[in-house]
Amino acid sequence: MFMKNCWQVAAFGREVVAGQLFPRRICGDAVVFYRARDGRVVALEDRCAHRYAPLSMGALIGDTLRCMYHGLCYDTNGKCIQIPGQDHVPAKARVRAFPVLERYNFVWIWMGDADKADATQVPDVHWMSDPAWVASEGYHHVKANYRLLNDNLLDLSHETYVHGKTIGHDSVAESPIAIRNEGNAVYVDKEMKNCNPPPFYQYLARVSATDRVDRWQHTVFQPPGYIVIDVGVQPLDAVPGSNRVDGRVIDLITPETASSSHYFWAFARNFRLGEPAVTEFLRENVRRTFDEDKDMLEAQQRNIGERESERGFDVAIRADAGPTQGHRLLASMLEAEARGSIS
Repeated sequence: MFMKNCWQVAAFGREVVAGQLFPRRICGDAVVFYRARDGRVVALEDRCAHRYAPLSMGALIGDTLRCMYHGLCYDTNGKCIQIPGQDHVPAKARVRAFPVLERYNFVWIWMGDADKADATQVPDVHWMSDPAWVASEGYHHVKANYRLLNDNLLDLSHETYVHGKTIGHDSVAESPIAIRNEGNAVYVDKEMKNCNPPPFYQYLARVSATDRVDRWQHTVFQPPGYIVIDVGVQPLDAVPGSNRVDGRVIDLITPETASSSHYFWAFARNFRLGEPAVTEFLRENVRRTFDEDKDMLEAQQRNIGERESERGFDVAIRADAGPTQGHRLLASMLEAEARGSIS
């Protein structure tokens, strides 16, 4: 079910605070994060080797993590270095340490074979830290399988019905899509020519509901849960005071369990950079939009149940073309990882 030989987002960098323990479940495994004294992030299995007490209930002593059940102490590599009341430390007294790194304001974790962790394979979300862009970011905990979140973002026709108050209108559902596969990525492109802007874009582009715009959505998906959508509008007929809107909707989805996911998101823009009100508008409206997605996805998951073998649905429609290609690519990469043929 889960790809593990890949980098996945575990947290925003700001969430892992010096002197504090930060627990999070990733791909079914409990992990505890903390910052060493040199500032780097450490990620250890959140389960003491002795009686499996959560280390996240422990205490930091410098760079050492002490279990507060029987006092075993672990270094940043997961090795037990002290057991109260005895001099001998068994060789098996250790917990797993996961490769982690910080990039683009995120903490990334490699849940698979540590020897295969390659920093050059971190997915590109440079918009998060590029000074030419400003990102409005957020997080949702979604009680749904990560593949449902992927499906939702690979089929944006749902915007017409789920997000009618913000980004949706009829042209989203009615416009055709173009799909292509290149390497380990699926691309879904939608162009909406000469349409009215929905409320979200009226504010960003400084246009009215009756003005006309060209609108686009260019989506790229890379398994297991990287989706970036190039979105925007271009006002037509030289609307006075209007501006072209170029944005990147960054969606980073990390499985928590078979039926829950961590959803890290941002809307990065390269226009109206000096306007904090725009940053807050985007943060609030994207959050509200994804609240609507969360409600729908969690309702889906409740109907599906806890079946890990769930792969598809009984009825397919034209709008499913993107999710179908995403399913096939993810399945092929899961199979290849199981064979040990990809890192």
